[in-house]
Parts: sequence; C-alpha cells; structure tokens
Amino acid sequence: MMTPACMGADGRSVIIAIDHALYSWPCRGLEDRASIISAANAAGADAMIASYGTIRDFRRNFGHVKPILKLDLTSVTLGGHYPLTEYVMAYGLDDAERLGVSTVLNFIQLGAPFELDALRQSGRLAAECDRRGFTYLCEIMPVESAMFPDPEAPEAMVAACRTGQELGAHVIKTTMPVPSAEIAAAVAACNIPVVLAGGALAKDAAAYDAAIAAALSAGVAGVAIGRNAWGAADPAAAMQRFCRLVHGGTAKEVERA
Repeated sequence: MMTPACMGADGRSVIIAIDHALYSWPCRGLEDRASIISAANAAGADAMIASYGTIRDFRRNFGHVKPILKLDLTSVTLGGHYPLTEYVMAYGLDDAERLGVSTVLNFIQLGAPFELDALRQSGRLAAECDRRGFTYLCEIMPVESAMFPDPEAPEAMVAACRTGQELGAHVIKTTMPVPSAEIAAAVAACNIPVVLAGGALAKDAAAYDAAIAAALSAGVAGVAIGRNAWGAADPAAAMQRFCRLVHGGTAKEVERA
C-alpha cells in the first residue's frame, strides 16, 4: 500500500489543524495565520488542515507542509464551543486541484441525526478521490447519543475507524479514546493510518504527551492537533515537541529536549 500524500516518509504524520475559525470564533492564538503556518513548516509538520481561503491566500507560507483542504462547513458559533450541527459540502475536488492540494477532508458525526447523509456523501467522495488520485482523510467521530452513550469508549473508536475504512478513506482522523492505548483495536480493525485529534487545550502537557506516546505505541500513525498547537503559550515550541514525539523519541525524551 502506498503512503498517503499527507503522511511522512516514515508512515507517520503530524498534522496541524487551523480550520477552526471556519466555524467558531474567537480562536485565541490563531489570529495571525501566516506566523502559525510558517512555524509549522519550520517545526517539521507534515500537513495542515485548512480552509479554502487560508490555503489560497497563505499558500507561500506552507513551505514543505502539505495542505489538506476541508471540503465541508457548518454554521458559525461564538465563544469557542462546538455544538452538534450538520456539516455540508461546500467545495469539491476541482477546487482542491486548482489550489494544488492532493489531500481533502470532511467530517462525519456517528450517532447524529444527520449521520446517514454524511455517510453517503463521504462514500461518494471516497470513490471520486480514487478516480482522480486524491488522498481522502476522513474525520469520523462518535457523538454522545443513544447509539454512543460514551463517545470516547474504545468500542466507539473501533466503529468509527472501521466505518471510515469501509467507506473508502485512505486515512482516518478520530477522537483519542480513554485510555489512549485502547486505540489499538481500532487500528487493527481498519489497517489504514489512523491519526488522533488533539482535542481541547490540555492542562497537563506531560500527561498529554504521555497519552500520545501510548497511542503511538498502540499503532496510531500520528496526530492532528489544533488548540494544543496554536493555542499553546509557545506554538512553535509545542509543534516542535509534537514532531519529535511522533517522528522519534519517547515522551520523556521530548520533555527533556
């Protein structure tokens, strides 16, 4: 199996997500996109999830970082919270091609009232990506519902990852389970790269890094981090830390660096 375009040469990936302002504001730390994108490039990040406008207007700042175009959108909220809302497709592969982007992403919420529509549009996207030679990164996460009373439970992660692979994704982005090492079953169930979302800004950086390290040992291929990167007190240092952790070095070695 060929390494997907958003992954590093070692089969792992540090993805920085900066698409948050597309659907929520304020995003403290993300006001200056040019600086964050340039810092991610300098840190050695492999890829970056971003909006159409950000990729178009800041492309020169990406350097070696591979842009991932977010194809869907939802209603905009204020206050930094993320309510359960439907995501609809706004862009397509023609738009990605025009931007020179080879990886695209959309979001599926398992257990949501509009799950079936999201699954159907994702299946069509996967087939179209195969036809045209794009990498499809499927962001698929259970949400609290009758079907998934505990959306961070290991079995919920298995369902999400396997569903994404069955749809035709080349890479899965999903929630970090608790404990993080329990992701091993999900990785084994889909045999394509799985990257874990970074989640809310962590209060304990050492514990956060240890959870990532445990997930990597369990077979995860990397992380897709937003708020814990650009929301950190020193975003450049945070991104460097994640790159060392994913591409080499234990959590303790990273902490000492």
